[in-house]
Amino acid sequence: MKKWIALAAVGLLLAIGLVLLLRPGSEPAPTSGPETTAAPAVVTTTQTPTVPTTTEAPPARLTGLVEAQGLEIGLDEGVFGLYSANGMGYILLQHWDQEIEGLRYRLAVLDPETAAVTEITELADFPADTGLSRMVVTDTELLLIDEYGGKCGAFDRTGAFLGLRDYPAVSTEDLGRGNRLLNDSCFWKNTDYAGFTYGSDDEFSQIVAFYDEEDRIHFLREPFDAVETVSGHRLLTRRYLPDEGLAYTLLDLDEQLCLGEIKLYAEEVEGAIWVNPCGSTIGADWVLLTAEWSAGDAICRRALFWYPQPEEQSPLEEEVLTEQNLKDRIAALKAELETLGLTFHLDEAPPPELTSTYGLDVDENVCEVGASLFGQYRILTDLKGFTEKLPDGFVEELFSRMPDPEMDRDTLHIFIVRNIPGDAAGFANAWSEPMLICFATEEYDPSHPAHEFMHIIDYRLNDYSCVYDLDYETAWLDLSPTWAYEESELLNETQLAEVGEYFVSEYARSNTNEDRAETFERLFNSTNPLEEWWYSDSPKVQAKVARLIEMIREAFPSVQAVERAWWEKLPE
Repeated sequence: MKKWIALAAVGLLLAIGLVLLLRPGSEPAPTSGPETTAAPAVVTTTQTPTVPTTTEAPPARLTGLVEAQGLEIGLDEGVFGLYSANGMGYILLQHWDQEIEGLRYRLAVLDPETAAVTEITELADFPADTGLSRMVVTDTELLLIDEYGGKCGAFDRTGAFLGLRDYPAVSTEDLGRGNRLLNDSCFWKNTDYAGFTYGSDDEFSQIVAFYDEEDRIHFLREPFDAVETVSGHRLLTRRYLPDEGLAYTLLDLDEQLCLGEIKLYAEEVEGAIWVNPCGSTIGADWVLLTAEWSAGDAICRRALFWYPQPEEQSPLEEEVLTEQNLKDRIAALKAELETLGLTFHLDEAPPPELTSTYGLDVDENVCEVGASLFGQYRILTDLKGFTEKLPDGFVEELFSRMPDPEMDRDTLHIFIVRNIPGDAAGFANAWSEPMLICFATEEYDPSHPAHEFMHIIDYRLNDYSCVYDLDYETAWLDLSPTWAYEESELLNETQLAEVGEYFVSEYARSNTNEDRAETFERLFNSTNPLEEWWYSDSPKVQAKVARLIEMIREAFPSVQAVERAWWEKLPE
């Protein structure tokens, strides 16, 4: 019995070995010899690849700035827009087609994992004559949107035109004018974030700001030239650095982080003289940029992926302003400025009998109130910065109508409204009783205080010249001939060719008062007039600037008491 059991076991083992040996795709194990070492059998299959026996490192993650592969942008093509969705980047290119006398479009899809193009789709002719402003890409469609016209053209992902559809038109609230704290219309807005021009000391640039559901304003500490792109809680900002080029910064407002900064300088692009941005879009952990630069006589356009790295992140500094905080700051600024003799009327229209001035017919119903709190705060802040640059006692001297400081002392009333007719940024009336300056938050710019205060200075100069028989007006016209202020159609060809040599701006040609106000504004707000185009190449403007400086110094004891006033920026 044991013998048969043993034979059966041996037979079973032989059968199993034979099955393993003859199984499809298997190979016999190598036999060992005197000079070989036995190796384990490697089983392979032609149907399913096996996992490698050695561990391979995954592809390295892309970092920094990487040029997109496989996308050639033609010399005659422009970048209409960029979009990110479903983890992919999209670029819509457009060019003018002479045959159809219209624009043609093509959509490129780029994979951020490889920084390469996965497909390019030519779009069918777009028959609608619409003011396209942006695009949206979905899983199945591409929409070219005319936001203001309330229309969009729809294409499927093969490029076929699906027709026109209604699209919600942009409202004023969508443009950011619905928040009572922010300045009325001086900022760009997307969702809940805004960017706008804001002045500080002797320069002004764009500040990134946003407001939340509680109506609070969040200001980012570092200034930027522009908000490039917004995506949810992330902002891409851009700034031009002097003598260097573009710098992009990616901000995460929810996480309170600066995710990184990258610089795109001309010298870093072979053969480039300058670099300009064409557009951008923000993805999950990448940014897709398009830029153009000069290369010889041609303009090249390229798509670039930027991959910020975690080690580049830094805390984001911000300042939060609430309604009460703004009111407190406004009250403090107002009290400080009133110590100079100024009287303020915040969000109050001036009486109609005080508003008669050159080229402006204002009545109580037209000068609109409703100035935002931030608009008032911004103007008061700039007025404080402006007055701090004036010699001690200069503002008070403006109130004395005659050279004797004890005679006819008055005060200067400053009104802040939301809007002045004709989209004026402000106006001054030194001939009214009392004297006044009015600023409008809707059109306000940090350079305006110098312009409007010069009108008040001008009145004081007129008094001074009359008392001492100096005739400042004739002296000024000797530097700017009367004909230069006439309408262009009244000038001959020679005069038309010369007229620009006398003025810092076209508005300065309005009359001699505006000429002096514009000249003083440029001089006061300039860091170095010698390097400014309006001064450096204009000998006739230079003569007027020198004369204006001389006139003010001659008339104001406070200026005579200092070695050099803020606006006296010319060499001895």
